[in-house]
Amino acid sequence: MSSSPAEPGARDPRELSAEDAVDVDLIPPRLMLPKVRRALAVGLAVTVVVAVVVAVLAGPGWGTAVLIAGAAPGVGGYLGVARRRVVLDHRVLTRRTLRTRRMNLMDADEVDLVAEVARFAQVSLRLRQGRTTVRLPIALYEGTARGRVRGRELPMLGTRRLAEALDRHRRPEVRDVARVLAEQSRAQASSMPMRDRPLFRAAGIAREVGGAEELVFTADEVDEIARPPW
Repeated sequence: MSSSPAEPGARDPRELSAEDAVDVDLIPPRLMLPKVRRALAVGLAVTVVVAVVVAVLAGPGWGTAVLIAGAAPGVGGYLGVARRRVVLDHRVLTRRTLRTRRMNLMDADEVDLVAEVARFAQVSLRLRQGRTTVRLPIALYEGTARGRVRGRELPMLGTRRLAEALDRHRRPEVRDVARVLAEQSRAQASSMPMRDRPLFRAAGIAREVGGAEELVFTADEVDEIARPPW
């Protein structure tokens, strides 16, 4: 992922209109910030207490050093979440945290559909360009096809825009991944039950395979995932 603003077709995220860009962040910062604020407040309180004790025992200089060392990571993490935005502007993926990075999806060397299973099953796109690897989560599920299913999926518009962008890629295997996303957006548009949607099928395959390692879906599995269940 390049940090250069000269990426063809890319613009500053602050200049993107709703018509041009779409959010592709599975868990928006507004959902995370309350918990992050509480954790930061607790962490800062503990850091201040420790810094005061160190200042009394070892001197103000050491107390200040402890305060800075203890507070900096938490404040940096909070700012990263508060500033975070992941948007797709046509074919250009822009990720903004403490810095802004961009990747033109047409220039990606590899685009894989992957999944990880622990308590939740997370389905992501793994994008590779040169030495850079980026994972873009697109679905998160709890439960199995036979029980109650809960989860969070990338909204239909973001899923459809990703499908349209990847469908123009030169490599056929990337276009197959785009087909999965296109079928997912159709399922979302028709209000199909979550358990019958392509990305939930991907999570089901990952659960069947098991293991703690990230599962990279094969071409045959991608074709199976994209195929309608009827």
